[in-house]
Amino acid sequence: MTTPIIDCLTHISTGPDDVIGWGPRFLAEDLLALMDTPRRVLGEMRTVDKAVVFPALGLTVPTSPLSFEEQHAYVAESVARHPDRLIGGIALQPRLWSDAVADRIRQMVRTGGFKMLYLNPSLYKFWLPIKTPSESAGSRKLLYPIFELAQELDIPIYIHTGEQPYALPATADFIAGAFPQVKIILGHLGTQGELYTIEALLVADRHPNVYLETSWAMPHMLIEAVHEVGAARLLFGSNTPPLEQTQQIMNVAEALAFAPPIGMAAAEADIRHVLGGNLARLLGLQEEHDDTHDH
Repeated sequence: MTTPIIDCLTHISTGPDDVIGWGPRFLAEDLLALMDTPRRVLGEMRTVDKAVVFPALGLTVPTSPLSFEEQHAYVAESVARHPDRLIGGIALQPRLWSDAVADRIRQMVRTGGFKMLYLNPSLYKFWLPIKTPSESAGSRKLLYPIFELAQELDIPIYIHTGEQPYALPATADFIAGAFPQVKIILGHLGTQGELYTIEALLVADRHPNVYLETSWAMPHMLIEAVHEVGAARLLFGSNTPPLEQTQQIMNVAEALAFAPPIGMAAAEADIRHVLGGNLARLLGLQEEHDDTHDH
């Protein structure tokens, strides 16, 4: 029995994502082929056991003609076909919110294999709420029902971070405090278009319900994250596509495993938890598995 490798952030689609520009279609089978590619991790040949899958983001932008149901149809179908490998992720454009959408999300979580919500302030053009009522009344009205539903369903919310003006990690500070029972994942360790990792670390340090996802992260800031908040709140994600899964695994494993001054010589058990054990616990999955997909 070994700790699984679980990817926190992937996207699948049946057609090209013309909005984000991530190129041609990326099917569930393409993702599974990557997951099943053996790579050496901590001295062992490993594959990726499970992945959280979201729709291609271009399907979910505010200008999309698709309904919430249509945006998630392929992900729902793929999770149903591969329930032991794929975990459903909900990319929610908040302005689509309605009682019917809330009820559909409840159904997706309770019976459809979905276990995570995703918010992208930059893509969906909204501000996370702050303390000042006059400046965040609209954001609270838009977002509080989503966080209340996540609390009801006990599922985490992934928040994309990494660029101005909407996706600064510091803007998650207030809502993390307002909903201490909701597990919040700050995406990309605060790094995508720009480098705001220090902000992400400060927010996580202030709020024990905040976790940090690793895609796009600089290796030295992965080390800093472990020192700041501990390995237990770091979650491996690849953001495949456009990033490549094996490269992102190596980015995490080598930064944490190599001896100083290149790495930090972290305990192997801690690295394995970052690569999957932490997310298994966060999503209520069984942390250990039977090596079925290892080579």
